[in-house]
Amino acid sequence: MLDAVSYSNSCPQTAALIGVPSENEDCLYLNVWTPDPAPAEPRPVMVWIHGGANVAGSTGDLVPFPPYESYHFYDAHNLVASRNVVVVSMNYRLGVFGFFGHSDLAAEDSEFPYAGNQGLLDQRAAFKWVHDNIAAFGGDPNKVTIFGESAGSFDVCAHVVSPLSRGLFHRAISESGGCTAGIATMEQSAAQAASISTAVGCEPAPDELACLRAVPVADLLSAFQFSETELAITGLGISVDGGFLPDHPRSLIEAENFAHVPYILGANSDEGSLFFIGSTPITTPAEYTAELVNRYGSIAPQVELMYPVGKFKSPQAALIRVSGDASLVCSTYDAASRLAAKKNRTYVYNFARVPPLPFVNLLDLGAFHGAEISYALGSLPPPSGFDAMLAGWMQEYWTRFAEKGVPKAKKASGWPRFNPKSYKMLRLDTSLTKVKGFRKAECEFWSSVYDQIN
Repeated sequence: MLDAVSYSNSCPQTAALIGVPSENEDCLYLNVWTPDPAPAEPRPVMVWIHGGANVAGSTGDLVPFPPYESYHFYDAHNLVASRNVVVVSMNYRLGVFGFFGHSDLAAEDSEFPYAGNQGLLDQRAAFKWVHDNIAAFGGDPNKVTIFGESAGSFDVCAHVVSPLSRGLFHRAISESGGCTAGIATMEQSAAQAASISTAVGCEPAPDELACLRAVPVADLLSAFQFSETELAITGLGISVDGGFLPDHPRSLIEAENFAHVPYILGANSDEGSLFFIGSTPITTPAEYTAELVNRYGSIAPQVELMYPVGKFKSPQAALIRVSGDASLVCSTYDAASRLAAKKNRTYVYNFARVPPLPFVNLLDLGAFHGAEISYALGSLPPPSGFDAMLAGWMQEYWTRFAEKGVPKAKKASGWPRFNPKSYKMLRLDTSLTKVKGFRKAECEFWSSVYDQIN
């Protein structure tokens, strides 16, 4: 009998900010939360994709900060109980196991004759399972919303533009990350796979795939070296593979070859702060300039003109803003702008609430990457005061969107449809306000140079 009351193993991964190290490949399971008692009428379904740069994390991740270390970050039972929706989450292959573009893989499966994006195909398989089976759990297979944060946000965007995922969902929500920045070419993905094969001694083998499958999981994980910041700039391992992604997402959107579904996209004000925890801060303008050159090469002078160090409280604060905007804030708004320009129904938010938690103030994290998750999912103990109102608004916006395709909440601000010219969005904070032009100049700059840093 299958144990269906506890989370499954994490997929293979090394230690990271979230997730736990694992070498267990028996990890492709999903979770279902459904209202109790069972709903009389089929309810909207929301399918969650966890974050972790597509190299770490799982559906069973614990909150990494005090005092909530015993809480599961993506626990949806409160959302399901209070909002009468069905929620599904899934594990998917990560890193070298989930985004491995070895060209020989294309010949192994006639149904999927291409290489790379295995993790995205795992997610698609979960969507197909939901389509075929969710009615038995009280869900409506004709009202499926896919949503995710960080890597999950990038991945949601990838499904929106993928022809293979078309028809398996009807709305989408991306929290911090858009797929129009980065994305490896087929050649780049194959080159990375070849370097890993060489590192583990398989490149000279007559049958490289057989050799690779005999390599211990730990050795494959150690051969895959990465920086989370670099991954965010280069599409988190997602690649143009000729099938799941027949072309770069920017080109697919330009050709209007994407799922025309209602779409919420948003980012947090201080996306970069979390990735600098424990790092040695830079302290001088010269160090700031050098770090920009290290990260952005020939366009570093343009970056510095857009983010002059004198506008920030320190060189470190300037670098954090640059990093967060480049990889997360502006990748999200770039995707939103491109989709909205094609008349897709698109809604955009800026999450600006600084959670009132001791570690946030101690580390000066601000409205950090992932701060919105517990508000949207209700996964932590109920907040109080303004935070309780914000959590209630967000959960109502998200679930009403899942039901109707329009984000609405009683006694809350209306949410303007996004237009890349007016650049109006909803700010989610202790109050709800409509803002115009938030980071517009910065994001237009990044949109103009993404090709040069990918």
